[in-house]
Amino acid sequence: MLIKILIPLFLLFSFQTIAQEIPAGSCGLLMTYDAAGNRIKREYYCNNGSNRISSPELAKQQEAASTGFEEVDALYPNPTTGKVYITFSKPLDNAVIQILDVNGKVIQKVKGRGTRLEFDLSGQPGGTYFILIKSNGVVINKKVVKQ
Repeated sequence: MLIKILIPLFLLFSFQTIAQEIPAGSCGLLMTYDAAGNRIKREYYCNNGSNRISSPELAKQQEAASTGFEEVDALYPNPTTGKVYITFSKPLDNAVIQILDVNGKVIQKVKGRGTRLEFDLSGQPGGTYFILIKSNGVVINKKVVKQ
């Protein structure tokens, strides 16, 4: 009797399954978990490639490595009351950074370099702002909320 139960369970768990595959040409939430099963990261990811890579995180790292520019490691504090810090794992070199309000009006425009950038939104009213980073043909858009 035990064999009849164990064989189907073994077959069920022996098939290769991919828990978080986002099909090419679509977007979705990507969850990252630690060894204990706790969710440590949640991000919105778009799979623009046609190659099937089982790990979207690996696909993003390969894409960033091929362009020589890596995405934002951290944007904090978010929400903020004034100063906003952005850190990168690879240094920027003459990147154009713009801060836009929800209407698309440019609030600040600077050229940045290094692994850490700082912006001050304390003179702006509360609301949602977008940080647009352009470097070597790659564009990254991040959202920050000012209280």
